[in-house]
Amino acid sequence: MRLSAGQSKVASRVKDLGNCIELVSIDPYFHQVSVGLFIKSGVLTVFSYSNKPGIQDRLEQIRNRCVQLGDVEAVEGTHDQLRLISDLYLDRALRFMFIAAVEKDPNLAIPTGKISAPDTKTKLTFVITGTEESGRYVYTISTEGEAERAEMRIRAAVGGFIKYSNCERVDKDKFSFEDGRKYDKFARLILPLARNVSAVEAKLEQDELAGQMNTQTLGFAQN
Repeated sequence: MRLSAGQSKVASRVKDLGNCIELVSIDPYFHQVSVGLFIKSGVLTVFSYSNKPGIQDRLEQIRNRCVQLGDVEAVEGTHDQLRLISDLYLDRALRFMFIAAVEKDPNLAIPTGKISAPDTKTKLTFVITGTEESGRYVYTISTEGEAERAEMRIRAAVGGFIKYSNCERVDKDKFSFEDGRKYDKFARLILPLARNVSAVEAKLEQDELAGQMNTQTLGFAQN
């Protein structure tokens, strides 16, 4: 099927941006426009076809939130670009980072300090600590509180990191990222998701289907 002039222009721009990591179809904090995260040659770009006044400031706000949420850094001299801090490409972690940056209240403070999250299935609280072990940075998951089969919940959380970030299991309660480096921001970001793999998987499948429909029809909201 032949593309119209407008569709050809959109397709050309998408090609310049690179591969689409994530597309949020409705930005709840800026006129419900669509916003995407793209990657090309290690550079991430936050992009929208919207021409609404203030869109550049909103893209910069999202970019800056990504820097706070994930282990990425801003590209100096830009308002919409980020750079990976290493050669490790964590597709799902980047997706989670971007979705949180767009869909959560931009006025909410970003958590700092101890990396922890309450368990959704028990009264436990997961806690993550990290240390260098044999030349690798290893993360250990422990729990605070009491519950039956706490050890199984820890193993499940470690499994969540393996699933969402291709982490490697070091022990029943330990994991490391593939390159053995420290990624505290991604660890903090993924922990609440790792504790409940099945529910997150269902939402991801729904979001992915919606994203495919939008990209296939070049359906960025430009209002």
